[in-house]
Amino acid sequence: MSRITFKRVTPEQSSIHDADGDRVGEVHRQPDILNSGKHYYLIVLDDDPRGWTRVHERSRIRERALQWIAGHPYF
Repeated sequence: MSRITFKRVTPEQSSIHDADGDRVGEVHRQPDILNSGKHYYLIVLDDDPRGWTRVHERSRIRERALQWIAGHPYF
């Protein structure tokens, strides 16, 4: 999969969709309690036994989501 899109659900949550428009996961924005005023992002894919992956830089969410999808055992 080389193309994904994001659809905002709430200010803290977006869904991830593949090239066919099917939902494959979510991104959650979380406050970083160790760095006041900062956030990190959790990428959670559907039916992924690995759980989630964390991203600290918003600009790297797409790149990391594509990597995480590429390694998904069921996709």
